[in-house]
Amino acid sequence: MQSNEERRKQRENDITDRGESEEEDDNPHPCKRAMISPFEELFAADDELKMKSTESSKLSIDNKVDAEIKMYQDIPPTMTSDDPAAWWWKQKNAYPFLSDLASSYLYTICPERSRILPEKADMLIFLNKNC
Repeated sequence: MQSNEERRKQRENDITDRGESEEEDDNPHPCKRAMISPFEELFAADDELKMKSTESSKLSIDNKVDAEIKMYQDIPPTMTSDDPAAWWWKQKNAYPFLSDLASSYLYTICPERSRILPEKADMLIFLNKNC
């Protein structure tokens, strides 16, 4: 039979051992690496290239959108009597991203829906954008 002092020391050792094992889990041994399948290992280089190209294309799309916005801001304003849908249709080659965005809004709020309330128009735009 163990005395109270021996039991207390045993509990302290158990707690210390658990604390050390938790620290080891946080910092895995450098020689150990995650298990990957042979298929993943075979195509690891291709996957890495795809990840890099995806990141660079995202950056280039952001740059293209910024350039479109700057070009759009530099053009003179159009007359209010001009048809906005027709204007954006003509400009779709010059502003591909902005024309897609504008057309989604312009066809949501059109003359056939001219009597809808602003709240309903906001809901339609939300649904058009998210569905």
